[in-house]
Amino acid sequence: MSTPFTNQSYALGNGDSYLIRPIQANDKERIIGLFNHLSPESRYLRFAHAISKLPDDFLEDILHLDYETEMALVAVIHPQTESEEIIGISRYVTPPNQSICEFSLSVSDSYTTHGIGTHLMLDLISHAKKNGLLEMVGYVLSGNSKMLHLVSDLGFKAFTIHDDPDFKTVSLSLSEE
Repeated sequence: MSTPFTNQSYALGNGDSYLIRPIQANDKERIIGLFNHLSPESRYLRFAHAISKLPDDFLEDILHLDYETEMALVAVIHPQTESEEIIGISRYVTPPNQSICEFSLSVSDSYTTHGIGTHLMLDLISHAKKNGLLEMVGYVLSGNSKMLHLVSDLGFKAFTIHDDPDFKTVSLSLSEE
């Protein structure tokens, strides 16, 4: 089911560029570095609760993917150098025996206005489609207006969760219409 991913390079606008590539097992310190560059508000918006350290089980899960049901892409600046820095990450997971995947996205606070989240999501959506998934969903805090705007621009529909007004479910059909 898994298809190869072609690394994509994008301009930042300041003369630098960044590369989107699949996560690698040796990215642990770079993922921790990205997390450490997130403000407390960004951490809350991503994880839906205050968190000061990435849980070890989260790191293990994200660094050792089952590419049949999961994908994680990272945006890196200064690719393939000693100072390669992860500035964003997108991921989807697919529950067993389902054709729906759930996404997550984080972008370093220093790079939130450069289109990195949009490119990470577009590449993640493309990969999910190539893998035959039919729908991508996410759970977004109702107060996370930046994420709600981003996914709306990408064609996601937002729905209020009746028993939990703190969250919205967002959904995108991946089937070709």
